[in-house]
Amino acid sequence: MSVKLMWRVCLGLLFVVIMGGCSELNSNLEGNIADAGATQPGFSLRVGDNDLTGSSGRQLSDAYKQEITIQELLKNSGLVTFAEDGSTLLTVNKVSLAKDMVWEIQLNGKRITDMDTRVKQEDNLVITAQAAAPNTPFQPVIFKVNGGSEQPELTHSYVQPFTENLSVRGLLLSSGIVHLAENNKTVLTVKEYKPLTNEEWKLKLNDKTLLDSGIDMKLRIQDELELSLVLR
Repeated sequence: MSVKLMWRVCLGLLFVVIMGGCSELNSNLEGNIADAGATQPGFSLRVGDNDLTGSSGRQLSDAYKQEITIQELLKNSGLVTFAEDGSTLLTVNKVSLAKDMVWEIQLNGKRITDMDTRVKQEDNLVITAQAAAPNTPFQPVIFKVNGGSEQPELTHSYVQPFTENLSVRGLLLSSGIVHLAENNKTVLTVKEYKPLTNEEWKLKLNDKTLLDSGIDMKLRIQDELELSLVLR
């Protein structure tokens, strides 16, 4: 074979390799673009008028795949802890309910009890807190513990029933996880965690900071009380 012919063969092979690589690259790019633009199930978590979804919608979206059931989707997302029966929801997105409340699942506005129901990409999944007893008004207050970046394992929200004359102090004490100092105003520990010398607990009610005197404030239905661990 002449040198000239060998060069032509080599150039031809090189052209084939380059074109093959470009085709594969274009295919991968098109697939990534299609995945990025694909519709994923919508998700929201509601307690009364309070939206507690946060970033959980993204977490659920990442766990989605074709023909997945509601139970598989919730389990694989890591958003939900189940009771021993495998279908009753205990906590959702680090939110717990009082014993007289239950979680209800809605798919496209319809209540769902069959956890083997398949979820489509265009579906909208909503989990809401409800009163356990039928025809009972749902009147919640929300107590949120925020451990921040220092103690993230403390972060959790607790939904409790509203009662007449319920105060900030009353909600803290009824939670069973908060201990106050002798002055009955200062928070000492939460879940037995005592702040370090450069840390302290701060109270907020509906995103507004409370002073020590605010611990006697009366709460209203759907109020959100937050106890955050912050640096001094």
